[in-house]
Amino acid sequence: MRTILALLLLVAATATARPKSTFIEIKSLPGSVKGLAAVVEKEKPGDFRKQAIWAMEKKLRENGEELTDADAIDSLADEMLKRVLEDMAGNTEIYKWEGDDAPRGDLLIRETLYVLPGRTTSGFSKKYTVRPMGKRIDRAYRNTDQTLKVVVAKSPAEWFTHVESKGWGVAFDSIRVTDSVARVVMRFVSKGGTEPVSARHERPVWVAFFKQEAVGGPWSPVLFNPAGAQLQRDQETTLLPADPKEKLTDAMKQHLFAIRVGDLALINQNRSSLHETEARWTSLNGLSGSVVDTKTLGWLDVLRMNDDALVRAAGVLKIVSLGGTVTTDELLDVLINVKVARVQAEALLALNKLLDASAETPTEEDTAVITKLGGAGELKLTGTVARLKSAATTKYFKKGAKGWDPVVFKK
Repeated sequence: MRTILALLLLVAATATARPKSTFIEIKSLPGSVKGLAAVVEKEKPGDFRKQAIWAMEKKLRENGEELTDADAIDSLADEMLKRVLEDMAGNTEIYKWEGDDAPRGDLLIRETLYVLPGRTTSGFSKKYTVRPMGKRIDRAYRNTDQTLKVVVAKSPAEWFTHVESKGWGVAFDSIRVTDSVARVVMRFVSKGGTEPVSARHERPVWVAFFKQEAVGGPWSPVLFNPAGAQLQRDQETTLLPADPKEKLTDAMKQHLFAIRVGDLALINQNRSSLHETEARWTSLNGLSGSVVDTKTLGWLDVLRMNDDALVRAAGVLKIVSLGGTVTTDELLDVLINVKVARVQAEALLALNKLLDASAETPTEEDTAVITKLGGAGELKLTGTVARLKSAATTKYFKKGAKGWDPVVFKK
């Protein structure tokens, strides 16, 4: 009995002498943009902070409201330009004057940098004085103050002419805001060569986040990554990892896709067809395992909601080809606004299939109005789009606020 008691006391003493257990703190991301911004500002670099960055980026890109306050937009544009030009003028080996695969820094000595009209106010005009210090900057300009004037072009045509023949232009995406946190995307564009516009267009992109403590107050940076992370000519975004060997997460891939779509919309505003190299962007070719497929159909929303009709068409038809859901209105939008024959043929085929598969029973009133406009024939109607098919012709109609109207395809 004494032996058993002694053993029990020994076990108890050993248990008490053990060090206390180490508790692992499991962090969870905040659900609000404001909370995510606080994590990004306070947390040390690491996986948790990186997750917060991408969650904030996704929420603002997809659900943020477009900033419409003119003073706030101009203020954020000014803040972005200041920081980007300071970064480009830094004493690094990143920016070269021109040539090879390094980002070019020659825009620092341009007399004027034109802003694509439409985002900032037409009166946005600034002068920035910088001193290029980079080791690869032309010696004639290194360590010498340079003043760059930034003005808004009088028209998109003037901006494109300047970019195509003279020098650099800058364009802002729509600024998205939630909880007084703003996502700002600014891209420079230069011809970069004699080949077709998109084949060698240089388009370095900066993505940054700013916050405003009080309405009407100044904007301070939540996250502004220097461009040194991208040692290549097509510097697509400052949010991608610096190490090219680092595996891209789905959030990174989706973000990169959105950036490329922004490029696609920008450089196609003065053209009516896509260059063959641009077709690769919508499938993210070149990034292993990152092709848009049925599992990532949601990525294509950034295409189908774009301001540019040709880009919208690319998104809608890509969704159709993957078996996704589109509306008759979206397909009709392609036919009304895009005149490329191949695109129209694909959209018309998809529209007819959708009308045949999901036709609704038209009301007597709708039937009477459409028949009066187009004559007798087989009527198929889905939503606000109708098709009237006779032996000789096929006509399409769209219902608006004032009733049904014939549809005229883009020619």
